[in-house]
Amino acid sequence: MFDQFLTFKLDLIKSEMISQANVAYKSAYNLDVRLLRVLRLICDEPGITATSVSDQTLIEKTLLSKLLAALIERKLIRRTIHPEDARHFELWPTAAGTRVYKDSNELGMKLEHDMLSALSLREREQLDRITDKLVEAFRRSATIQDCCSRTAGVD
Repeated sequence: MFDQFLTFKLDLIKSEMISQANVAYKSAYNLDVRLLRVLRLICDEPGITATSVSDQTLIEKTLLSKLLAALIERKLIRRTIHPEDARHFELWPTAAGTRVYKDSNELGMKLEHDMLSALSLREREQLDRITDKLVEAFRRSATIQDCCSRTAGVD
């Protein structure tokens, strides 16, 4: 009965897609989807802070710390002390990280295309529009909830 719920179906799709992607990424780069997700964000937003990475990737800070350490150890990213607040670090891609980012994006696009091959081009475009719409709605809702929770009890 639970398989009638959208959340279950989405979780099943996500789990299978990540599982297949992990096999390909580990073989090609010895990295998994989470490490690549973090690397990609750092490459897209050089100088980003760990807090922003956590917020945007939805990865809990303790796990993120381990992922960042692994990327630093592999010399795919580097960190510098934030110039405005020494309690924070800025995260930067290295040349090797940038190469992995570009190469893995090409592989990722191919993997996604193959995994969604059961859908027609029109259906994939519709799926993109629908998921973008839902993501935006949930982000707006979260922003409103955050705003309301910060002002709760304030007269």
